[in-house]
This record gives sequence, structure tokens and C-alpha cells, in this order.
Amino acid sequence: MTFLEIVFAVTLLGILAATLLGAANFMLSRQKHEQRTLAAAEIANRLILQFLDDPAGLPSASEPVGYGEDQFRWTKDEYPLTFIQAKEVPISMEGRQPPRFDKLKVVKVRVWLATASGEGPGSPGIPHAEISRMYDSAQIFRNPDTLKHILSSEEGQRRLRESATGGSPSPTPPPRSSPAERPAIPGAGGR
Repeated sequence: MTFLEIVFAVTLLGILAATLLGAANFMLSRQKHEQRTLAAAEIANRLILQFLDDPAGLPSASEPVGYGEDQFRWTKDEYPLTFIQAKEVPISMEGRQPPRFDKLKVVKVRVWLATASGEGPGSPGIPHAEISRMYDSAQIFRNPDTLKHILSSEEGQRRLRESATGGSPSPTPPPRSSPAERPAIPGAGGR
């Protein structure tokens, strides 16, 4: 072999090694980015579920939320759901009361990787997720566990009373009387 052939072979091996290392580095960084994006989506989903179970129990939005070794920032928006009528109301439906959707709302949670530079969710390259969910604001609990949690706190009981009475404070119930103090009911047959 000549000296030029050896130099050419070493150069080709160097180019091949640099290409393989670059591809491996790209795949590893892309995998880490995808894992962080998945973590942001999971945090957003958990925050929505926590909001639906107990709106007052959300963590502070000014503090980052930890997930593994990463820290994430988040925001929550809530707004009424609006509908746009797609077609005219049929003549057979005229005069009827249209369905009411005024209790339906949308909650939107945005989560993004907290960086030292303070870049936000719209910054390119920052792992992030945005999840929206429609919910009925009149429905105070979603499952039996939520109901137990609501009934275990004074704040939850107050919210349940306000939801049942349409948002007004509940009236104080009359004092209970013992069975001996109750007036006799005519025709009750000694019950």
C-alpha cells in the first residue's frame, strides 16, 4: 500500500466516524426532547384532573412543578364554551326552548420546560404541551373518590352547598327537635 492510500483510508474512516457520532448524538438529544414533551403532557393532564377534582388544590403557578430531574412551568386559562349555530333552526323546532350550554366551560393548561433563560411556552425548541378539556361547571364531583374528598373539608362542603343551591349561600337549617317534642300528626296511628 502506498502512503496516499493509507491517508485516504484514514480520512474515510474519520468522516464515517464523525457521521455516526453526529447521528447518535442527534438521536439521543431528540429522545430527551421527546421524553420532556411527554412529561409536560402528563403534568398538564394531571393538573386538569386535579382542577376538576378540587380547583383550590392546584399548586402555585409561580412555582415550578418537578418531574424527575426536570422542572416545568405552567399556566391555566378557563373560559365559557361558546357554540356557533351551523344551520337554521328547523320550523318544527321554532318556539321551543333551545338547549342551554351556559354551564359548560373549557379549561386549558399549558406546561413547558423551565429553563434558566426564562424562555416561555412559545419559544422554539422548548418541550411543551397544551391540553384543553370541556367540563360542566355545575357538576361538582366526577367520581366517588372526589365526593369523599369534597365531603372531608369545610371548603368542599361549602362548594357543594353553593353548587346545589345555584351559587347562593345555603340557608341555615331549622333546629332539630326530639321525637318527644314533635307535635302529634292526626291520623298517624301512634307512629
